[in-house]
Formats: sequence, C-alpha cells, structure tokens
Amino acid sequence: MALAFFGFYARLTGYLILMSRFLPRFLGLWSAIAGLGWQTFLYPPLGYHLFLYLAVFGLLGAIALILWLLVFGVNEEKWSEQANSAGVVRR
Repeated sequence: MALAFFGFYARLTGYLILMSRFLPRFLGLWSAIAGLGWQTFLYPPLGYHLFLYLAVFGLLGAIALILWLLVFGVNEEKWSEQANSAGVVRR
C-alpha cells in the first residue's frame, strides 16, 4: 500500500517538473508515468503482478533525475529570471 502513496508523490513531483522551466520535461514525464505505475498497487494483485516492470521503470527514472541534478543541476538562468520577476532578493 505504501507504493500506492509513493505513486501519488511521484506523479505530483512529475507534474511540478513538467510545469517548471528549471529541469527538462522528459524527467517530469518519466516521473509522472512511473507514479502512475506505482499507483497500480491500489489494486495489490495487479501491482504485484507488474512489480518487476514497475520497479525497473521507476528506478531508472529516479536514477535519471538524481544524476541530472548531480551533473547538470537546475537551469540557473531561468531560476534567476523568475526570482527577479517575483521580487526575491538573491544573495
């Protein structure tokens, strides 16, 4: 059942990445689709039956996001633009 709730988290994170301009959209799409997969655990027999595929897809997506953040980070130029337009003082 915990994986079903994790699916809600992954879908929300994917949506936020898709709507932001700081990370590539494919990472958000991948996270949202993986979250949908984890939500198959709302009906446990289906989730257990598909677990191997869900785990591979979900873990590859998580690893891709982690590596992207470690290697490239966020788009600092777009981050600064949005912060300046919102009136946030950057130190």
